[in-house]
Amino acid sequence: MLFNTIPFFFFFSLVYFLYWAIPVRFRKSFLLFAGISFYAFSSWALTAHFLFVIAINYAFYTQLIKTKSKFTLTLAVILNLINLGFFKYFYFFNKVLSDITNYPFFQEVPNLIHIGLPLAISFYTFQVIASLVDNYRAENPKEISLQDYFLFVAFFPVLIAGPIMRLDDFLPNLDSLLPDKEKIRKACYLLMSGLLKKVLVADPMSSIISPIFQSPSQYDSFSLVMAGICYSIQVFCDFSGLTDMARSLAYFLGFEIPENFKAPFFSLSGRELWKRWHITLSFWLRDYIYFPLGGSRFGEARTYLNLIIIMTLGGFWHGADYTFICWGFYWGVILATERFFEIKWGLTFVPERFLILKWSKAFFVFFLFSISGLMFRSNSATSMIDLFTGIFINSPNSLVSAIGYSNLDWLAIHSQKIAGNSFFQLSRIENLERVGYMALALILFHHVQYYPEKWGKLKKYDPYLLVFSGMVTVFLLATLSQDGGDFIYYRF
Repeated sequence: MLFNTIPFFFFFSLVYFLYWAIPVRFRKSFLLFAGISFYAFSSWALTAHFLFVIAINYAFYTQLIKTKSKFTLTLAVILNLINLGFFKYFYFFNKVLSDITNYPFFQEVPNLIHIGLPLAISFYTFQVIASLVDNYRAENPKEISLQDYFLFVAFFPVLIAGPIMRLDDFLPNLDSLLPDKEKIRKACYLLMSGLLKKVLVADPMSSIISPIFQSPSQYDSFSLVMAGICYSIQVFCDFSGLTDMARSLAYFLGFEIPENFKAPFFSLSGRELWKRWHITLSFWLRDYIYFPLGGSRFGEARTYLNLIIIMTLGGFWHGADYTFICWGFYWGVILATERFFEIKWGLTFVPERFLILKWSKAFFVFFLFSISGLMFRSNSATSMIDLFTGIFINSPNSLVSAIGYSNLDWLAIHSQKIAGNSFFQLSRIENLERVGYMALALILFHHVQYYPEKWGKLKKYDPYLLVFSGMVTVFLLATLSQDGGDFIYYRF
């Protein structure tokens, strides 16, 4: 049940009115019921598994309060990772064994064993692991009720794709489940922002680039590079739009949850980018993998290795395919390289002056992200290879010169006389003018996130601005929306 669908509109409308209509003491119980119902609607067959996982983790949580046992913590983390690995990575590891051994049995396994992927397993696994580790590290951990723990994991606004919350982000909200005018105001703006990003930018961009990723060998190098740039625009508007909607729904219910994006494409370095993109995941990887591995405390070489490890694992968390591993390794190498030049040679990658230089650097970081987007979006390792082969080897103009057989030039010349100039031409990306409009929208969304204090000056006009913005949003959605697909991060 996606946030931008009619069924969810009716679901949330019912939840919202009942939630504020019932007495305060029943609101947590009702919200927990709504969360379980939401999960059951999206994945009813695995709802029992979802509830069982929460119950087991709560048992570990309470046991850690009593014993502070490292063994208990290790066992809990391992069991959670096994649960995640079985459902999300079973077929991937089977594919690795098949590729290595070429044994027929491994090739038949997908036909013999069918494993469904539980909704949001990547996100709630990281949430419960964080709660366990934080509990173990705390000097005087506070025990919470079973109901509060279930609600923490099953809180439906963040259940689909985060943000990845921690108990300290969530529990303070439970003390003030009352209507708040300021939260409602923020909720309205975030809901409009999320819908516009998803429906008017991400979905149309998907229709532009999908043919390229389906058959990358048929497109010239310019189109392949543009596909990476367009996908960067799409994935930002899709994922940050989803996050905006999640935060909006939480605000409507009286909850404040962490921000997950803060103008990432205005970043002037890779390190800054990952402090602004999927913020809750970046800090999770830092706190629960990078620091335990030693961080930067054991020398330069170990620091570079740790950066590559956490980014590669971050890529693997996103998906069970070689493409995601390559994507994570790529960013690990970039971050390690930045750190090497900054520490070893004293070079700074963040210009302090010269506006043009800052713009150039921001575009360069965005371009690096776009190149990685080709890995992230590729349908398979073979498709990824075709993409980069097309960019770095194939000519942007003709298939003949891309193959490199100059002695076939005569065939191209005569074929053009028969079929026109396009006979041996690779296809080219279409609707570039629409891409330009969407790029401008991307800059506007980033400006709002990067300079909130400037936009905050308009707050005094809210009684008029909120109504006007709502009318414009409804008009744009009614006139320009098209059939859209699932959220990109819905499958993670």
